[in-house]
Amino acid sequence: METPLFKKILFPVQFDRITIPALEMVTHLARQSDRYIYLLAVIPEDTPDIRQLANDALRGVAHNWLENIPHETIVRVGKPAAEIVKAEEELAVDLVVMATHGRTGEKYEKLGSVAEQVVRESTRPVLTIRPT
Repeated sequence: METPLFKKILFPVQFDRITIPALEMVTHLARQSDRYIYLLAVIPEDTPDIRQLANDALRGVAHNWLENIPHETIVRVGKPAAEIVKAEEELAVDLVVMATHGRTGEKYEKLGSVAEQVVRESTRPVLTIRPT
């Protein structure tokens, strides 16, 4: 059996329904062969309540989607794009898979989405999945 191209995958979780198609993709990739998934949530501030909510939500995602798939849940505090790029380096992942709203227009060109910022700043391949 050959070694999978993307053995360690970082999946930044957005707790909304646009995450589902990307989560389906991650699950599909992971079930193909021996892959390890890092589920990452980035929270804006570190309070016990927010951290606990994020941890509980990540564990729920893992329980519902990653049964029998090796994984780890991680909560970080800060700006999402910066924390995602830091995490990919620190965890030495091979691929980042992200959900994206796929919004366009002048407002989004000036501000930039988290996915777009990660694509620009990442040193790893980034697979973005738009909702269907």
